[in-house]
Amino acid sequence: MKKERTRKTNSQITEGSIKASFWRLSLPLVAGAFLHNLFNLVDLFFIGKLGSVALAALSIAGVILAMIIMVALGISPGTTALIAHYIGKRDYQKADNVLIQAILLSVICSVLMLVIAMFWMEPILKIVGATPEVVPYAEEYLRIAFSFSFFIFLFFAFNQALRGSGDTLTPLKALIFANILNIALDPLLIFGIGPFPRLEVAGSALATVISRGVGLLFLLKHFISGYSSLHLSRKSFYLNLSVLIRMIKIGFFSSLEVLMRQVSLLFLIKIISLFGTTALAAYGIVVRLRLFIIMFGISTGIAASILIGQNMGSNKPKRAHQAGWQAVKYYQMLVVPIAVLFFIFSTQIIAIFTKDKEIISSASIFLKFISISLPFLTPALVLGKGITGAGDTIAPATMTGIFQLLWRIPVAYILANLFALKVIGVYLAISTSDLLHGLTMGIYFQQGSWQKRYYKHRKILDAENEPINGSL
Repeated sequence: MKKERTRKTNSQITEGSIKASFWRLSLPLVAGAFLHNLFNLVDLFFIGKLGSVALAALSIAGVILAMIIMVALGISPGTTALIAHYIGKRDYQKADNVLIQAILLSVICSVLMLVIAMFWMEPILKIVGATPEVVPYAEEYLRIAFSFSFFIFLFFAFNQALRGSGDTLTPLKALIFANILNIALDPLLIFGIGPFPRLEVAGSALATVISRGVGLLFLLKHFISGYSSLHLSRKSFYLNLSVLIRMIKIGFFSSLEVLMRQVSLLFLIKIISLFGTTALAAYGIVVRLRLFIIMFGISTGIAASILIGQNMGSNKPKRAHQAGWQAVKYYQMLVVPIAVLFFIFSTQIIAIFTKDKEIISSASIFLKFISISLPFLTPALVLGKGITGAGDTIAPATMTGIFQLLWRIPVAYILANLFALKVIGVYLAISTSDLLHGLTMGIYFQQGSWQKRYYKHRKILDAENEPINGSL
């Protein structure tokens, strides 16, 4: 009889020093966030050389593409939470099956994106305020990205599954391979160097898709090799409706949350576009720099979600609570110095991406606003993501809806138009919403309702002794 392959275990997550566990998990995640943002910044650097129209097209297309990525991240908390739960209980076969359900969800979502790419791309761009000269470039970019979104969804699903099991190093290796390839392909496909065609903005999308595909193959090889807490074994290949529904229920509010974040950005683009292409290009640069910092916070939050999820699974709620606040402290140690640099050197930083003086002037002001508000956003990023490890995605989604839609958009419109502050009004609205969001999430986490929500999910999961509902 064939011997079952070895599984890596991560018992130190629920035992010993929280600090040591956090850094072991978070350092690969933070490095991964840097590499993920490198995708965006490399694109921004090369596209910026094509002029303001191309830069504006990338700004709009980038926000819409981020909706795919954020929806993928929104689905993944269900994967992370359930895998962390089962790994914490040492129930590896059920953890394997959660991975299979994540693959199924990725297939479903990518089919929906393909339909959008075929029929609704141009109307979406016009709705968000893309001008006639911008639409063709943005449409080319998005059609490629949406058509091959399966690579994006599955790449994130595999990453989050491994992270839920406590393995943050393997996803980092995949990102390293993908980024090296992206950096190499970007100039070749954008400018048409050597035998490669000059695709301009579309070349950036194609480079990203190819790079994600290579990263996906690397992760697939890791699962098949068997040196992981998770296996793609025959035993795990069945449709498990109860787990699939549970993943969707957990992930629904997280997907709703990230969708609201992107809808907020699209509304802001609509407001900003009223003030011209220069304002739109400036906004696009700073939004990507802001995302650069936010992704570090999300990565720190993922580390917190693993610690929180596995410790709750091991009946250690006090340790889970401590892990959340320690993660906030450590992220602040990173974000405060970066915010100071953004404030002091805002003009020089923006000048890396464009030589247009009007864009530099507007974007540097926005970057100063962002540098002030980002430290206050920390609890929303870290704790909001952290409690998804306990299955609580309702609270983060609710707070996002309140502060990033109900507060940010009306305030931005009123200040920009009624008070005639123009783009400064939009910048003020973003900064105040970040501040209020962070403070509210900190109070909620301390109050402890997220732990009650975890025990509700756990009761349902424990009651499902035989979850098999069919086979693939």
